[in-house]
Amino acid sequence: MKFLVDAKVFRTGLEDIMGSGKYAQSGGVKAGLLSEYAYLDLKENTLDLWNGDGSYINKLTLAVNIMDDSTRNATVNIKTLLPFLKKLSGNIEVSMLDSVTISGVTGTLTLPLINQHPHHEVIQRLYAMDLKLEDEMPQFNGKSFEGYFDMLVADFQEAINHCELIGTGVYKLEWDAKDRHHAKLSSTVVGVKGYTTTVSVANGEGDSATVCFTGPLHRFFKGHTITFYVKDEFPILLVGEDRLLVKVPHTE
Repeated sequence: MKFLVDAKVFRTGLEDIMGSGKYAQSGGVKAGLLSEYAYLDLKENTLDLWNGDGSYINKLTLAVNIMDDSTRNATVNIKTLLPFLKKLSGNIEVSMLDSVTISGVTGTLTLPLINQHPHHEVIQRLYAMDLKLEDEMPQFNGKSFEGYFDMLVADFQEAINHCELIGTGVYKLEWDAKDRHHAKLSSTVVGVKGYTTTVSVANGEGDSATVCFTGPLHRFFKGHTITFYVKDEFPILLVGEDRLLVKVPHTE
């Protein structure tokens, strides 16, 4: 695997795929990461970055100029790469064969590859799964979602930023097909405190759904719009302009 990519684009992609933010812990929330590893998969003129654990998988796609596709997959330690990438600018040549080699105008860096992502099998299950994103209603594990709608990235981020102040790290998303232009996001400590907000959404179709989830999903997205695919008691699928994630539902 060898490709040319803008150093800042590569660095930002790796930072995003780490999934940093506030995660639910016993008794509250704690700053953390999804993981510090990325599984890289070379496509035709694009590079997919994957990360995940048993309940949360994300993927984003970067535009690259492919130089050698004889090897298409590799796993890297993001925290090891970032300090060096922050010193680089412009186009860099990245090679991942027996090791990671990054060449820029100031020199060449060599670092070890990681044998395997710690959650490789989970990532591979989603990698091999046909989500049928080209269909009106995508699928997860062979079962179709039942509703979808579009929400502005800025609105999702603002809503969850406020919900985070409650301190549970657990968020409820409610979408009523009878009021398809709005969705509710909330976080609650029963009998103590809570926050609820109503957000405008667009292009809603399908059946109503309520999903509880955890994790800083809002921090992963950039761009303008996210499409939410939902179903009661089912994983949630969020698709952005160059990225997507799947999160299993939270149950008490």
